[in-house]
Amino acid sequence: MEKRQRLVRELIPNDKGETFVYKQETSIWPAWHYHEEIDILLFLQSSGQHITGDYIGEFNPGTLLVNGPNVPHCFTSNTVPDVRAPEAAIIVIQFSAKSIGDDLLSKPEMSLIQDYLHSTTRSFEYFGETRSKAASIMMAMEDSQNMERFSLFLKLLETLALAPDQDKQRLVSDFYSPVLNDANVNRIEIVRRWVQKNLYQKISLTEAASQIQMSAKTFSYFFKKNTGKPFVQYVKELRIGLASQKLIQRDSSVLEICYDCGYNNLSNFNRQFLELKKVTPSEFRKRFKKLSI
Repeated sequence: MEKRQRLVRELIPNDKGETFVYKQETSIWPAWHYHEEIDILLFLQSSGQHITGDYIGEFNPGTLLVNGPNVPHCFTSNTVPDVRAPEAAIIVIQFSAKSIGDDLLSKPEMSLIQDYLHSTTRSFEYFGETRSKAASIMMAMEDSQNMERFSLFLKLLETLALAPDQDKQRLVSDFYSPVLNDANVNRIEIVRRWVQKNLYQKISLTEAASQIQMSAKTFSYFFKKNTGKPFVQYVKELRIGLASQKLIQRDSSVLEICYDCGYNNLSNFNRQFLELKKVTPSEFRKRFKKLSI
């Protein structure tokens, strides 16, 4: 059984009492964790998969996510960083309604932003013009300070709040409501690490349950309650997400990728890929190549 690790609720350091924390990180944090602050995340050079509440998706350079308060999340990168010349992999902005302050949020001019902060509980991914505008603002914040950076922060929130429906996707479902405590989140992290390590081979419910010393029946209920989906569905979405990345990044045949992602039957792989992505693996690759020309 994998060693138990205390990688759960993150406490965001903010010794200066600033309205928000802005930072550029050279690596991403892969542990399943949560915190009270809202995250705005712009991926610069990493690619991989992210789990946000009960949603599993892919991220690539340019992906823009907003993770709501106390929504558990983690990231698995497929990119090997160059330690000889490390560059920022991700821009992170962290804040809360509390850090902004009731006095400011109660001003009439802030009503749009106040409403937006309430909506972030379900998390979002942004696309199109909204993503482009927001990314430009976040990049500009690196070379700004004090009031200039603060004004850019407010402009960023306004940009996200005004995003049209076609420029955003809500990630977390209405019924997702995990029991957030250190013990539960830590158990999910142990299972998540084990699944990620064994994603390329056969994975059984019983063996997964044994990682946290539960019976298969108890584990099934526990896992669905805290991740929002059955364990089998969780593994399937991770594998199809991994396959999507390989189809984009490699020239391997669909059959090779099928086997590389833990499948031993091409027809089953094609069926599950179509079910989740609404296109076949071959069509998925063709569409991406057209978009990247």
